[in-house]
Amino acid sequence: MNAAELLSELQARHIELRVVGDRLRIRPAEALPPSLRTELRARQAEVVELLRARGERCLAEALPGGVTDTRGSALTAESLTMLLADFSRARRVVEVRSDLLDEVVVLASNDAVLDPGERRVVYRAAELQAIAGLTPQEFLSVHAAKKAFGGSLLPS
Repeated sequence: MNAAELLSELQARHIELRVVGDRLRIRPAEALPPSLRTELRARQAEVVELLRARGERCLAEALPGGVTDTRGSALTAESLTMLLADFSRARRVVEVRSDLLDEVVVLASNDAVLDPGERRVVYRAAELQAIAGLTPQEFLSVHAAKKAFGGSLLPS
């Protein structure tokens, strides 16, 4: 069974995989039969690469350079494990520390309402999808432009 077939089998069994760092999160983990667990271990690198190629990143991986939960809240922790596509519709706003930028930024769902007085740099889910493949240097350039324009390049 190749990685694509394995993902199809897991999807048919309503088992969700998410990539967090270089690891896979399995939900519900108890629904994964031993035979598929063995297959998944053997093909983990391929499955991770395939999920990333499909754009199925979790929010924690969407900002180049990585993020750290700044408040330790359950909402932020849950948001960081959400697929970017799910976060985009979740009406959430979370603060995270960008490891690359060494500053706090705001991550917001596309449909989230922001405080009109927000002055920190805001990355909407649509922007995160667009910048996901940038190099660290390219991301630093985008961030500098966002700061120059008051934290937002896309209309709220």
